[in-house]
Amino acid sequence: MTGRGPRGERGEQADKIVAAARRSFATRGYAATSLRSVAQEAGVDPGLVNYYFHTKTGLLEEVMQPPEAFGAAVAAAAEQPLDRRGHAFVQATLNLWEDPVSAETLRSIILTAAQEPAALQRLRQLFSELVLAVVSHSLPDTERNLRASLISTQIVGMVMNRYIWQVGDIATLPASSVTDLLAPTIQHYLTEPLPPSLSDGRSLG
Repeated sequence: MTGRGPRGERGEQADKIVAAARRSFATRGYAATSLRSVAQEAGVDPGLVNYYFHTKTGLLEEVMQPPEAFGAAVAAAAEQPLDRRGHAFVQATLNLWEDPVSAETLRSIILTAAQEPAALQRLRQLFSELVLAVVSHSLPDTERNLRASLISTQIVGMVMNRYIWQVGDIATLPASSVTDLLAPTIQHYLTEPLPPSLSDGRSLG
């Protein structure tokens, strides 16, 4: 690499910029954040933000990238034996959110998506590709998409209450207790019969 941002400094400088953008997008909102303010908070030359990310949209795209471990964790849980998969999905989620580094990234993604339509659309796409598609693909029956959606209501609800809003007892329970309480419900959605009222001839696969 030539010009600004020598090869040895590229990762460090870019990481500083992305970290500053995550904080600003999540707290001030996307519209109220400028590339110059991001550079100031990151302690870098404003030209570096343009150099690495070109536009604010490019920076938003980088901010919305989940931790590298996210997709791998969901995929690994989906490969567990079916009778243990409910526990595996909850445990994988908790492991990601109990890690301070990945939790900061995930929290920023959610808070940014709550304020910016483009970020919300990106979050929907990521969730569909990395969670719903993976979970549903591992299920053998024609209800796979509905079952994956039901699982997501429980997982996302737990995340929001425990890590984003931090309300209720769920926010302070040990992670192992959360797993013990939530895993049976996830397992139910994975393997137990769904209500007969759904059998109205529609395809759920």
